[in-house]
Amino acid sequence: MPILTTNHAPSFSEQRCTEELQHVLNNSSKAQTLLQSIFKLNKRTLVKGITCRSCAGTDQQDKCGYYDIQYKRIVLCCENIRSREDVEKTVVHELVHAFDASRKGTFDSLCHLVACGEVRASAIGQCNDIKHEGKKKDCILRDAINSTREHCGANAEKVVQQVYEKCVRDEAPFT
Repeated sequence: MPILTTNHAPSFSEQRCTEELQHVLNNSSKAQTLLQSIFKLNKRTLVKGITCRSCAGTDQQDKCGYYDIQYKRIVLCCENIRSREDVEKTVVHELVHAFDASRKGTFDSLCHLVACGEVRASAIGQCNDIKHEGKKKDCILRDAINSTREHCGANAEKVVQQVYEKCVRDEAPFT
């Protein structure tokens, strides 16, 4: 779940978010690859699709988006989206979570599973374009720890460090 950015541009309406989402889904090769791979593994993973809506007043109000495993959907929080780039990075990040939810894996704990998903989503999503390896790793770790903390509390940093090397190399479905 990418955290709200500090971009000061006006937020998107649901309509504008939906228009930009459609553009991203039609033109982003990453999003298309992830969607095709998700549907090959489990057609029900995203049965409710990808939508834009307000997240104000919810547990997700500080996020740009989230994958809702219970309702099998991705939600973009339109009031926290300010550019097409925000839409694409958020969609790719959340599609990685949906992809991971549709495949089998073994982890020592739920926290390890969450941490691995956050490392992968950050590495493939919002931190992917950073060229400097040290800065890229810092970006991935920071994002993964912040997101894992919501589920695993004080253990987040330790668990992310434990799964980092294995999970950062897992580039599925792009391998």
